[in-house]
Amino acid sequence: MADLREFHGPNAGYVLDLYERFQRDPSLVDEGWRSYFASFTPTGDASVSSGASASGTDVQAVLDAYELAVSIRARGHTAARLDPLGGEPQPDPSLRPEAHGISDADLARLPASVVRGAAAQGAGTAADAIARLRAAYSGTAGYELDHVGSADERAWLQEAVETGRFRTPLDADAKRALLARLSQVEGFEKYLHRVFFGQKRFSIEGTDAMVPMLDEVIRGAAQSGAGDVLIGMAHRGRLNVLTHVMGKPYSMMVAAFASAQLAPGVDAQQNTDEPSGDVKYHMGWKDTKEIGGAKVRVTLSPNPSHLEFVNPVVVGMTRAAQDDTSAAGKPTLDARKAVAVLIHGDAAFPGQGTVPETLNMSGLRGYTVGGTLHIIANNQIGFTTDPVDDRSTRYASDLAKGFEMPVAHVNADDAEECLAVMRLAFAYRQEFGRDFVVDLVGYRRWGHNEGDEPAFTQPMMYETVRSHPTAREVYARVLVDQGVVTQDDADALLQRVNDEMSKAAEEVGPAKPHAEPSPNGRHPSAAETGVPAERLKELNAALLQFPEGFQPAARLAKNVLEKRRTALDGEKPDIDWGHAEALAFASLLQDGTPVRITGQDAERGTFSHRHAVLNDAKTGAKHNALQQLPQATASFEVHNSPLSEMAVVGFEYGYSVADPKALVLWEAQYGDFANGAQ
Repeated sequence: MADLREFHGPNAGYVLDLYERFQRDPSLVDEGWRSYFASFTPTGDASVSSGASASGTDVQAVLDAYELAVSIRARGHTAARLDPLGGEPQPDPSLRPEAHGISDADLARLPASVVRGAAAQGAGTAADAIARLRAAYSGTAGYELDHVGSADERAWLQEAVETGRFRTPLDADAKRALLARLSQVEGFEKYLHRVFFGQKRFSIEGTDAMVPMLDEVIRGAAQSGAGDVLIGMAHRGRLNVLTHVMGKPYSMMVAAFASAQLAPGVDAQQNTDEPSGDVKYHMGWKDTKEIGGAKVRVTLSPNPSHLEFVNPVVVGMTRAAQDDTSAAGKPTLDARKAVAVLIHGDAAFPGQGTVPETLNMSGLRGYTVGGTLHIIANNQIGFTTDPVDDRSTRYASDLAKGFEMPVAHVNADDAEECLAVMRLAFAYRQEFGRDFVVDLVGYRRWGHNEGDEPAFTQPMMYETVRSHPTAREVYARVLVDQGVVTQDDADALLQRVNDEMSKAAEEVGPAKPHAEPSPNGRHPSAAETGVPAERLKELNAALLQFPEGFQPAARLAKNVLEKRRTALDGEKPDIDWGHAEALAFASLLQDGTPVRITGQDAERGTFSHRHAVLNDAKTGAKHNALQQLPQATASFEVHNSPLSEMAVVGFEYGYSVADPKALVLWEAQYGDFANGAQ
C-alpha cells in the first residue's frame, strides 16, 4: 500500500496537501493522483489512517506535526540556552505546537515517521521525535542551517545534528583531561592578575573553552594528515592561546610582564622577548606538535590592534601552504594540506569591512582554501558598546549567512558541547571544503582591558559576572556530581598551574628593562638583473605559440601580439610595458621562481596592456602562455580578484610571508585602490 514514506521533506507536505484536496473532492486532483490516493496511507501506519477513508483530522495532524518539525529545525536556535550569564532565550512563536494547530496529545498519537529525518529513527511517537529535535536544536547549542544552498550539505548537517554523531560522550579520562585544560587556562590568568595586577592582558576569561576548541581542531588536522594549522586572532585571549595552544613557555610570558613592571614611565606593555618593541598581545608564535604519531605545524600570525585585518593575511598564508608551485604550469592546490582558523570579536565581525571581503573570497578560484573555520569569541559587548548599538542583526554571526556558511551558536560554559560543535565544524570543512562559523557565546570577566572598569557602562551585566562561576568551576561541579573527580582533585589541578607559574618566575630571575633595538644600517647592494638577448628571444617565441586552431581577437592579434613577435628583432628593441613584464615573468619561471599576480583585472590588465590570459574569439576557450611555457621550472598563476582593497592585498601579503621564494604581486585597478589598500 502506498504511503508517505515514499516522499521526503517538502515533497511529503505537498503530497498531503493534494491528499486533502482529494478527500474534499476527487476531481480537484488529476487522474494519476486519484488512482494513487485510492490506496494511500498518509502516516505509513494503517492503524492511524487507512486509505481514502482517513479523516481530514488525521491528515491535518500529520501536516501540522511535520510543520512543527520544520520550524524546530529552522528556528530552534532561538530557544537555545546560549547565554552563560542566564539571559533568557526569545523563542520564535512557531516553536509552540499550538502555533500549528496541534497539541502534545496529538503528537503522542502520531507515529514518529511524520517528523522524518534522523530524529524520527527509533523514536516511538511524533512526541518522542519532537523532543529529540528540541534537544538537538534548542539545548546549549543552536544551529542555523536553512540558508545553506546545497541540499546535500543541509541533509548532512541535519543528520549530524540530530543523531548527535559528534557529541561522542567523553570517558572519565577525557573528562579529567578537559578539566585539567580548563584549569590551565584559568590558572594562568589568575596568576597574572594577582602578581601583575592592573597590567593589560586582554584575558580569555569568559570564553575559556576556546583553548580546548583549538586543541580539537589541531588534533583533527593532524589525524587527517594536514601539515599546517594557521590561526589568526585579535588580542582578546591571545596570551592564553600563545601559552597553551602554541607552547610559548611560562617563563617568557612572566619575563615580559616583569620587565614591564620595571619601566612604568616608558611603555608599560613593552615585551622583553621581542626586539620589535611591540606589545605582548600582538605577537605571533610557531610550534610543531606530534599527535598520535603525526606532526603538524601550528602558526599564530602576529596581529596589531587592527582586529580583523589579520583575516585575509592568514587565509593567504594558508593558500601558500596548500599550493605546490614547484612545477611548471598552474600550481597544484591541495586544501587538505593546511587548515585556517580565524578567531573574531563579536563587535568586529559585523563591524569591520575586511570581514565580508574575506568571506567573499572563500569560494573564489584564486583564493579558496577549502574552508576556513571561524570562531566568534562573543563577549556580548564591544569595548563598552551593547549589541543594540553595534549591529543591526540578531546574532553577531549573521553576516556569514549571506555566504551560505553554516552557523552554530554554543554556550561557552558547556565545555563538552563546545568540543562537539568544533568536531562538527571540522568534519563539515573536510567533507565539503567550505567555511563554518562557530559563535562561542560567553562574556568578558574584566573590562576591555584589566585597567578598565566595565561597571561604569554595563553595571547590571557586571553585577552578574562578579558572582558567576568560571567555566572551570562549572565543569568541575559537573564532574564532582558525576563522581569523576572530587572537589579536592579539581582544586589540586588549579594549584598545580599556580605552582608551575611561580616556578617559572623564579627561573626568570631579576627582570631587566628591555633595550631598544639598534638599526644595523645595512642596505642591499644593486643586483644585476639583465637577461641575455638570445634567451629573451627564445622566451618571446615560446610565449607567442598558441594551441592549434586558437584564434585571439583580431584587433588584439594585429595591434599587440603581432607587434610582440618582431619587437626584439631590430637594433633598438620596441618593448612596451606589458611585453617587458611577460618576458620578466618568463625568465623568472625559467629560473625556478614561482609567480602569482592578482587584481581586479589582472588577466587582461586594467589598461589592456597585459593579456596574460587570451580568449578564443569564437569559442571563448582560454590560453595562458606563461602556464604553457616549455622553459618554465616553476608555476605561474594569475587571477582576476573581487573588487576589494584591503582583503585581497592582505591575502597576497600573507601568501608572500608563507612562501618567500615566490614573486607575489597585487595590482591595484587604479591609484585610489592602492591608497585604500595601504
